[in-house]
Amino acid sequence: MNLSDPNAAPRIETKHLVLRPWRADDFEPFAAMMADAEVARFLTVAQRPEDRAAAWREMALFVGHWALRGYGLFAVEEKASGAFIGRVGAWQPEGWVGLELGWAFARQHWGRGYAFEAAHAAGAWVFATLPCDRVVSLIHNDNARSQRLAERLGMRRSALTLHAGMPHDIWELARADWR
Repeated sequence: MNLSDPNAAPRIETKHLVLRPWRADDFEPFAAMMADAEVARFLTVAQRPEDRAAAWREMALFVGHWALRGYGLFAVEEKASGAFIGRVGAWQPEGWVGLELGWAFARQHWGRGYAFEAAHAAGAWVFATLPCDRVVSLIHNDNARSQRLAERLGMRRSALTLHAGMPHDIWELARADWR
């Protein structure tokens, strides 16, 4: 996969959103999202906001994952405004428990149904494109919003694990159960 190719990751359009490859101009809104304590609470190892350098490394990780694995987390853009609002997609870093469908959105976009819309579109792409029998989501035990989203997607809690020293439930969904 050629990283200079703007089509390295596909572009997926939904009613309100565009799931697309990452761009350099996503950095400022992504860094702001990761600097928000409520967003970072369930996403970072320390459960605290990330500084700009950590946000840069994380964004570079997402771009690199596409290059190395051929799939990854999309940047999510709101169609109406063209604004970067979050990330969604599938990834599987080395040593991960499985192919994970993950999501995170800037707080000002919570409660609009965007997470479900994006995660559903990303999940459909995963099952249409990748040779996998299931997807998982690692969700912190206290993250009720993400647990509800996993349930709406048809996922079921299957196991408990420690991720970054914190208790997480592994939610999973088999290809045969995808709706």
